[in-house]
Amino acid sequence: MAKAPVVNDEQTPAPKSGNKLVMILMIVIILLLLAVVAVGALLLLKKPATDAGAAAPAATEQKADAHDAKAGDGHGDAKAGAPVTIPLGQPVTVNLAAPNDAKLLQVEMDMVTYSHTADAAVKTNRAEIINNIMLVLSGVNAANLRTREGKEALQKELKDAINSVLEKRANLKNAIDDVYFTKLLMQ
Repeated sequence: MAKAPVVNDEQTPAPKSGNKLVMILMIVIILLLLAVVAVGALLLLKKPATDAGAAAPAATEQKADAHDAKAGDGHGDAKAGAPVTIPLGQPVTVNLAAPNDAKLLQVEMDMVTYSHTADAAVKTNRAEIINNIMLVLSGVNAANLRTREGKEALQKELKDAINSVLEKRANLKNAIDDVYFTKLLMQ
């Protein structure tokens, strides 16, 4: 007679514990990734400390005040801090003198300074500054103005005219550092 195989409970294969281990490892890795992302997001979105943020603007204001004091006494030639751009605000149009091949000249320009005092002085003396700009522009030779050198010479002449007004009216010597054309039209 043939004997039936005896099945012993101890011999039955146990469920694979390797699947559970892989699952646990995956959960741990996902949790670690989430923690790293959360820490990174906190660091990127964190606002700067109020003490450090308050100290920087105060230092900047002190530098600006010191520079304005130097520029205000007429002896400050040092350029410190960020430049201030002062737009003239309107185009200046003049008729050119007869020997020119162009009849009209229109200029829009910005002035650059490192002094907040000069910014206020330009606004206060705007009428006289525009008048002096018109006087300079009316004497321009249109043929010379078509060259780069002619434009650069006009920039220097306009800068000198503006600085002379600021020196006379506001006691600011060489307050305007540069003059830039934003529009230059001859017809």
